[in-house]
Amino acid sequence: MFQIKDLKNWTSGNTKIDSFIQKRQLKAKNYNDVIFEWIPYDQFSEIKETDKNGSITVYSAIWRNGPLYKKNKWTSYYIRDPNKEVSLKILHNLQNPVDSLINKAKKYSTKTNEFFVLYGISQNPDTSDYILVQNYLIRTSGNEKIDDFIQERNINLCDGTIFEWIPYNQFNKIKETGKSGSITIYSAIWRNGILHKCNGKYTRISNEEVALKSKKYSTKKDKFLRLYGISQNPDTSDYILVQNHLIRTSGNEKIDDFIQERQLKANHNNDVIFEWIPYNQFNEIKEICKNSSITVYSAIWWNGPLYHFWKSYYSRDSNKEVVLKCLHNLQNPVDSLINEAKKHSTKNDKFLVLYEITQNPDTGYYILVQNDNTVNLINWISGNEKIDNFIIERQLNINPYDDVTFEWIPYNQFNRIKEISKNSSITTYSAIWRNGPLYKKNKWTSYYERYSNIDVTLKCLHNLQNPVDSLINEAKKYSTKNNKFLVLYGISQNPDTKDYILALDNEKYCSMCDEIYSDIQYKWCKLCNFMCWKSGDVKIDSLIQLKINKPSDTRFKWISYNQFNKIRNIDKGHFVTVHSAIWKYEETEVALVCFNDSQKFLNKVKEHANSFKMYGISQNPKKKNYILVLENEYCTEYGKTYCKNCGEKYGHADHSWCRQCLITATSINNGNEKIDDLIQEMQLKINSPFNIIFEWIPYDQFNYIKEIGKGGFATVYSAIWKDGPIKYDVDEEMCTRVSNKKVALKCLNNSQNMIDKFLSEV
Repeated sequence: MFQIKDLKNWTSGNTKIDSFIQKRQLKAKNYNDVIFEWIPYDQFSEIKETDKNGSITVYSAIWRNGPLYKKNKWTSYYIRDPNKEVSLKILHNLQNPVDSLINKAKKYSTKTNEFFVLYGISQNPDTSDYILVQNYLIRTSGNEKIDDFIQERNINLCDGTIFEWIPYNQFNKIKETGKSGSITIYSAIWRNGILHKCNGKYTRISNEEVALKSKKYSTKKDKFLRLYGISQNPDTSDYILVQNHLIRTSGNEKIDDFIQERQLKANHNNDVIFEWIPYNQFNEIKEICKNSSITVYSAIWWNGPLYHFWKSYYSRDSNKEVVLKCLHNLQNPVDSLINEAKKHSTKNDKFLVLYEITQNPDTGYYILVQNDNTVNLINWISGNEKIDNFIIERQLNINPYDDVTFEWIPYNQFNRIKEISKNSSITTYSAIWRNGPLYKKNKWTSYYERYSNIDVTLKCLHNLQNPVDSLINEAKKYSTKNNKFLVLYGISQNPDTKDYILALDNEKYCSMCDEIYSDIQYKWCKLCNFMCWKSGDVKIDSLIQLKINKPSDTRFKWISYNQFNKIRNIDKGHFVTVHSAIWKYEETEVALVCFNDSQKFLNKVKEHANSFKMYGISQNPKKKNYILVLENEYCTEYGKTYCKNCGEKYGHADHSWCRQCLITATSINNGNEKIDDLIQEMQLKINSPFNIIFEWIPYDQFNYIKEIGKGGFATVYSAIWKDGPIKYDVDEEMCTRVSNKKVALKCLNNSQNMIDKFLSEV
């Protein structure tokens, strides 16, 4: 055992080279670092030439002492691996031998666990050619650029495919499998086989089936397409790229490049192995549906798609049910095919998976081969290219198990269709969807099944200027998640009216306005019902909207006046006129209470007692007076138990008096909000015709005013009140005023500045 400082004869005799070696040695700190050294040429025996090109000759040799290394990371001592087989890469005919040597050496890693390890530098004393001493036997292509490229590929290679130059005579059973433009593809058996790393050591897998082709390749073991090396046909001088899997060619270079580009991205177990498939691989081909540019077929694919089985091994899912999407009548078939294919994901767990491309040899039409989830979408083509593209776009984004499986739904799938609501551009229906939506049972499965006989809401769009664009814009508003309240399952069309339809879940949201139902149990929406009943008067509409809170609040719906016929006058008062009429919609006789004052109408609606059923509200379009629509019994009670003037029920059982009319008769305002509120409060306490009627009295109502007393806070006057107070006349059964009534006036000093004190006194 010895240390690095004990290296003997380590000098090359060249300052530049010695400095480079020393710098490399100083960087050796970890146990897997290469101990780079100058190796005297007499250390090598059994030197045999193995290959040669213009500036490099390669020899195999035995290095007597062998390289230095550490047994493990815990020791500080180094030992040698004697009689080590090495490769001597001799550099000759160089313009600047030392600089070229150092530049070549710099390309190597400093780690012993790399595929190519450079142990040191030596020199042939007879020719003075410098030598790079490395671990593995090197084959040279005879072309410096290619050799440099091969070495560059293998530097820093960790747990990957060993890229190498492969002599052409290593291949047996060479058979042509396809041709496209300037590329010919062959299958072959590689006698020695690929080098790969196993348990820290490199071994070969002999008699490996390979494909001989060209273009871009990965060196990673977990890639679907791996490039093992480069070769050359000695007869044609054509260069050959040697890869792992058998390649089929379409005959079109653009398509083949696109397929290869997809294959190079296949890295994970879940990745689709995209390929070109001969058309004769498909059996039991049956047409499903068709539009102007697409025909869809179901089929059985004999071999089936490739999938990642284990580590770098692949297997096929044979006799796979698939969908063939045939593209026809295209201006640029190849570009259109590639653009369509690019829309599809490269993942196997997507709802729509594109396995490969094929071509019908009879028609020349290109075909996209998709997974069998599409088979579940019976007659999924709408017949409109825009709509079909939108549906496909949605389906291509389906991934998690809670995503909506959006689809085209034939109209005959719906049963028990019943109208729910309607406006100028939308009619909504409830229905049963026979097959029901597609869904995943859980996030772990890739299979879909249907939830049959499901309740749905059909949102029918009509009277649209641009039906297709309007349909798509409306559909875009909805979430793609099943766990949202508003779920859009798909699109349909009424074959009779040609109106497009959005098929929604029938749960918590109104399909007319997309707001949550005001009453979920009865699927009733306050907003949409109110919109159907608007009068056009802001105050009236605000009141109606305020009063409607549940489906049973039909008493506040707006009824068009043309719904009434056989209108007959019953009687008339100061503020109301009463008619009887037939309501055509309900085919029933009703009472129409017409108000000539909209404020009194609003007050009546606000304070309406439920003595008579109220059907709704209307308006005479000519006279513009508002109408309460009540049950017809009101006509017989009008003028008896209900006040003839205002239509309000009398407030006393024995005497026909009306509090509302009484209040109205005294409705003179002071102009001070606090005083007016107090007067209103006092009047609302009236519950008998014999109560004092509290009111605001204008000062000019008083005559003969005389002071009769004075104190510190007030002065008292006597006066005559011209009109006098209101008093109920039992005999006449009416209210009258007691005129020229003598009263006392108590005037509070400075009360104009002390309203609150004045009101307290009152």
